[in-house]
Amino acid sequence: MGKEVYKLTKNDFYKVTPLVKSNHELSVYSTVNGIMNGEVYVNSIAHPTAALIKTCECNYIAGDAKDLEFNKAVFENIDFWDQVTPDTSEWRNVICSNHKDKFIRAYTRRHYILENGLEKEINVELPEGYYLEEVNPNLLRQMKYNNVEDLIEWIDNWKDDEIFHKYGVGYYIRNDRDIVSWSLSDCTYNKKIAIGIHTDKKYRKCGFAKLVVSKVVQKCFAKGYESIDWLCVDCNKGSIETAKSVGFKLADKYTSFTPYPPIENLKDLTEDEWKEWGDYLFHASKSEPKLLIDCMLSYIKGNTLEDAKDVLKTIHSMEIPMDFEMESFIDYLHSCDMASEFNVKWMEG
Repeated sequence: MGKEVYKLTKNDFYKVTPLVKSNHELSVYSTVNGIMNGEVYVNSIAHPTAALIKTCECNYIAGDAKDLEFNKAVFENIDFWDQVTPDTSEWRNVICSNHKDKFIRAYTRRHYILENGLEKEINVELPEGYYLEEVNPNLLRQMKYNNVEDLIEWIDNWKDDEIFHKYGVGYYIRNDRDIVSWSLSDCTYNKKIAIGIHTDKKYRKCGFAKLVVSKVVQKCFAKGYESIDWLCVDCNKGSIETAKSVGFKLADKYTSFTPYPPIENLKDLTEDEWKEWGDYLFHASKSEPKLLIDCMLSYIKGNTLEDAKDVLKTIHSMEIPMDFEMESFIDYLHSCDMASEFNVKWMEG
């Protein structure tokens, strides 16, 4: 019989605090201290020495990596498609050996910090018809703005609107019914807060991201926070540029693991890098056929027509269902200046 894994009640989350050694992911501390929603699984309720901490931002594994039975059992609580972040390097081999996707890959994330008083002033004048507005969850839930559901989904990572009002900060830029850019706090703990940014692809490279982030930074410090965290994947040049422009400084880089390309925007990877991911997933699909869909999509994003066609034939021969509309997907990539070799009839031969 395998080792039992215990799910802690929220009142017992504090027991895993001593197990966390790094400060990469503020969401871990926010969850453990009951501010954000999450789950914690351990090898002992009374005296845990290893833990899986599931937050709105990540699946984080910490503590003693040598409990082999726990390591094997706890990954039953992690989905095939879930990313996993190790607290220390000792967990690297554990993740690769026990994750349901045996071909999960390591990638690099960046952790930036901005201390109070070191922020840079951003002066961007909004064009006529654009408005900078503070996030009000109750009001937003009543509006029919474009993109509003994405913004509300982010807010819902907090326990409720009251918690967001107490701890959270957010601003967005609106053009008529379009929410074109927004920045929101992800989580908080002990005078620290983490924020993120998203800008609609139609409105990028206009300075909107810098402006809305600058406004959130000002509000965070006015609210009493002493420092602000910013996390992004190592290849997200736009996010890195925005963070630096407001005054964030690189604190460190750390490793996480992913079963699919670790991007925050489609163009975080070049065509050659997308093809490399396609090749990797094609090799992995020989043992994990469910990866064939992602393999084909990587080849399409890498603009490698013949490779995508070959994988599509395999998908059809294995009768693997595709739960998306290919024509719409290709149209979307075209709107992003990608997949120029593909047309709506490429699947026909």
